Amino acid sequence: ELHGAPHALAVTNGTHALELALQVMGVGPGSEVVVPAFTFISSSQAAQRLGAVAVPVDVDPHTYNIDVAAARAAVTSRTRAIMPVHMAGFLADMDALAELSADTGVPLLQDAAHAHAARWRGKRVGELGSIAAFSFQNGKLMTAGEGGAVIFPDTERYEAAFLRHSCGRPRTDRRYLHQVAGTNLRLNEFSAAVLRAQLS
Repeated sequence: ELHGAPHALAVTNGTHALELALQVMGVGPGSEVVVPAFTFISSSQAAQRLGAVAVPVDVDPHTYNIDVAAARAAVTSRTRAIMPVHMAGFLADMDALAELSADTGVPLLQDAAHAHAARWRGKRVGELGSIAAFSFQNGKLMTAGEGGAVIFPDTERYEAAFLRHSCGRPRTDRRYLHQVAGTNLRLNEFSAAVLRAQLS
């Protein structure tokens, strides 16, 4: 609701949020993910942990956000995602990035670790049509000490992420039914309570 997205999934931390998002976007061995050169290492490590190559590109010296022309030049047939990082709450040029995504067919993953409640031309992060990942680490605007979240514009990738973050278990009363090779990325209840208090 805060970000205007139809689906959100709380996870253990921001790094796992990025990794989970990339996984349901089809990133894996042989893939490339375009990332800005100016970012925390999690942006590139999330891709590398999936066996992909993180391709760093220059940033705009005035905004410190990803340079869209540099990102366009870095796209190849192996590129599976472009990851703008919204530095210090200032959103990257999402109009130009949406155009780049449409032109190339490569989806965007917003690294919104610093962009809680931020807007681009009046639109919230979740209203921009792409997956976004957040961090609740102790240096962020919203914090639970540690934690993360992924917001999704569509149900299909949200449900795929839910399966993977909950040990491969679907939403069912059959406790030991596992449909995919997932892991436990669920946010603990104490951290969730700390976050919920910040929303009221």
